[in-house]
Amino acid sequence: MTSQARQDLVTRILAHGVHVNDEPLDVAGSSFHLLCDQLDQAGVQPGNIVVLRGLQGRDLVSAAMAVWKLNAVPLPVPLQGHSRDDEAAQALFDACQITETLTVLPAAPSHKAIRLGTTAVLHRSSGSTGSPKLARRSVASVLQDAEGYRSGLGLTPGERVAIPVPLMHSFGWGITIGALLSGCDVDVAPFVRASALAHKVDSGTASVLAITPPVARLLVETQRQGKSVPRAAMAGAGPVPNDLDEAFRTRFGVPLLRGYGSTETGGTFFGDRGMGRPVHGVDIVAPSPGERGELILRLAAPVEGYLGDEHIPLRKWHTRDIVRHDVDGCVYFEARAQGPLRLNGRFIDANITEQILRAVPGVTNVSLLVLPRSESPETEDFYAVVEGNAAEENLLASLAESPAGVPIPRVIVCEQLPTTTLGKRDRGALIEMVRKASG
Repeated sequence: MTSQARQDLVTRILAHGVHVNDEPLDVAGSSFHLLCDQLDQAGVQPGNIVVLRGLQGRDLVSAAMAVWKLNAVPLPVPLQGHSRDDEAAQALFDACQITETLTVLPAAPSHKAIRLGTTAVLHRSSGSTGSPKLARRSVASVLQDAEGYRSGLGLTPGERVAIPVPLMHSFGWGITIGALLSGCDVDVAPFVRASALAHKVDSGTASVLAITPPVARLLVETQRQGKSVPRAAMAGAGPVPNDLDEAFRTRFGVPLLRGYGSTETGGTFFGDRGMGRPVHGVDIVAPSPGERGELILRLAAPVEGYLGDEHIPLRKWHTRDIVRHDVDGCVYFEARAQGPLRLNGRFIDANITEQILRAVPGVTNVSLLVLPRSESPETEDFYAVVEGNAAEENLLASLAESPAGVPIPRVIVCEQLPTTTLGKRDRGALIEMVRKASG
């Protein structure tokens, strides 16, 4: 049985009469209405998955609304988002698609249609800790996410929110849908130049700004072009160092609010420092106030898991992030939990190696990898990429004290671990760094 709640989402958004990039969605002849007609002619049924390939900005919003209008499930992906080697996407190569030219391609006759019940949207995980997966987000989860942004940013109907980040990712998608459900107009033009984005803020064209830390770093270098000050600004999908917060406050007159969440859950924390505090409907199970450990959450909207997985929706979510939970309720990210790694056929406890390396003065971050040798793929090597200014001899000396049976990795020191534009660990760039360093 499929849910009518997807259609309710788009009905609520259109009822506000919102504008996207200064144009209404619900007008005769709009791309939204044209896509609704094309999807209907393509035979899209309730609960079917529709792939939104290579869409950005207003086009992606229009396409997603049209898919919901047909009571179907959108899956935004990059233009080259999937390959035949991507197990998460195997079932979707012949599914109905909306292309970057806003053309609807019907599902192939051989396509085995998937019908999802309460799932509102599918998001492709970053793959920072393994192969990408297609995370299922329920209607309830989307609504909880939207309420977190509405209350955290104090969104009110009619104000304009600038969101110059990729909408196919959970952060950009979540705040866009949250703003639309709150009755806000949105400017979702992709980021091109820092000066152009700064002008929108300085001129008062946008009263709320949602960005990533790398974009914030570019904005603080711009010259003021007007007297307006944004009502609020938020940086998500990555950590915000204190110096960046101070520089942003000096340039724009407001602090950078912080957010935290995952592809599987949407936004779960919001605040003015650290990762913030849990939004309504999210409770911290662990660690307790004053302690450090893996962040475990209890969610009002259950986690549906991944496409292809058959399990009961989970209300308790293990984030695999190590955090410090202050007694005042604020949470600070410290590290990504490193689980067991498989090296040449046996599991090793990577946590021990990571703890040893993090204890060395000058180390700010650590990433551990197991990679097959280029010349003999049947043999694997263990690598530790260490961020900071620690001396290599000090790192090796500490590793020499590892307990018996714990393998010693090859150590590579760098100034900064590679990340994507959204602040996620860039596994591909990390592997390239290791290959280059190890010859």
